[in-house]
Amino acid sequence: MFPHGYEEIDHTADLALKVWGEDFHALLKQAARGLYDLLGVTIDPDNVGKHEFTIDAGQEETLLVDFLSEVLYLAEDEKLFFEDFTIVETPTGMLISGTCQVILSLAREIKAVTFHDLSVKRTKGGLETILTFDV
Repeated sequence: MFPHGYEEIDHTADLALKVWGEDFHALLKQAARGLYDLLGVTIDPDNVGKHEFTIDAGQEETLLVDFLSEVLYLAEDEKLFFEDFTIVETPTGMLISGTCQVILSLAREIKAVTFHDLSVKRTKGGLETILTFDV
């Protein structure tokens, strides 16, 4: 298995991703990449900018859901696709910044990132989790 990545897994009614990374920041980045794949993002490669947002401190599961919820909001409502992420720990949470491209279209709508059975687990290779998305 690669040190980081994601794969879509079967779920009865919703969408689910298995995500893994060598550390928490890698897990966040791979979760966002998987979310973009589930959304079926089409981007405008000629329209590039920068954007940043913050996430309040919390447990890993809460940080993960808050992070992905913001990424989902930015994709669906603001039409922003993060080409890359820089994550900086702050005394009150995390500052996330990166290069963005404009989203031209989405193939699928996702209503929410859920806490359903969410648990970040430590493995020999780092961290892994299964994420469930309400569609």
